[in-house]
Amino acid sequence: MSEREPEVIAQIRAVDEALARRGMSPVASERVRQTLVRHAQARSLRARLRWWPMVAFAAGAALMAVLLLDRREVAVHEAVARSEPIAPASAAPELSAPLQPACGELGAGALQLGSDGCLAGDGVRVSAWAPATLERAGDRVTVREGEVMFEVDPRPGRPLHVIAGAIDIEVVGTRFIVRQRDGAGRVSLLEGRLRVRAEDGSVVALEAGQELAWPAPAPPPVSPAPRRRPPPATIAAPASDAGLAELLAEVATLRREGRFQAAVDRLKAADSAAWSARSRQLVSFEIGTLLERQLGDTAAACDHWRAHRERFPGGPRDEIVVRSQARLGCAQR
Repeated sequence: MSEREPEVIAQIRAVDEALARRGMSPVASERVRQTLVRHAQARSLRARLRWWPMVAFAAGAALMAVLLLDRREVAVHEAVARSEPIAPASAAPELSAPLQPACGELGAGALQLGSDGCLAGDGVRVSAWAPATLERAGDRVTVREGEVMFEVDPRPGRPLHVIAGAIDIEVVGTRFIVRQRDGAGRVSLLEGRLRVRAEDGSVVALEAGQELAWPAPAPPPVSPAPRRRPPPATIAAPASDAGLAELLAEVATLRREGRFQAAVDRLKAADSAAWSARSRQLVSFEIGTLLERQLGDTAAACDHWRAHRERFPGGPRDEIVVRSQARLGCAQR
């Protein structure tokens, strides 16, 4: 501290005490009041200005929250819309064929089938065209009497053997009709291939559209002459017709896919006049079978069976057609 500072401080205190003893003039008092008022107003304004940023910030935050909520709801709706699959315009539904009737179990031992009955199991379906008596033992099915259609799924390495009389039919996956009556019989191959072994050991390979017939055993001779073996089975169908096997294979695929109407249309379009009468009869028979058994169109089936019998009188499947007409009540239509 300098030497003059105590003097200066003492003089200031003296002036301050002198001013305190003097009264304040009205002018000075008014100036002091106005100064105090301005000071109070300035403090109030500063206080209000101090709160405005906080109020503005709160309002802005609320506004942003509302906007963000709206955007979030829009985004959620858009995400839901994107996640929901849009149903395509419905096209005209394709008419589906009625399911085939439920079958009984293809069990072991003696089996009886009424007309139009069926048995199924182990990839094998047996449908009766006429009352039939069967017997099953493992992979061996014997047709004792009657007329039945076999539909066999592919069985590589494990063939099914269908026995009819002295005939052994080896099946690895196909569709065919077996008839056995009064000792004589016939097999008609609709799809696939068959190996048929006769009693004398001869083997005949059948292609789609072919048939094999066998006679009844020869009656015992009257004289004590040596017994003669029955003649070997003979094929009763032409070797082949161009395109028939391919057609039946294509129809078999359509059947497995359940496209029965497409199978009918394909057969009708391919019924060629250049084929043999037996092959044309087979194609016509397949059309009638599809109309009757798979599509369940009684009116169309009756019309077709009537035309079929007019085109092919007395054919090898004529008895089946006659029974179908009776069962469907075609005579009353």
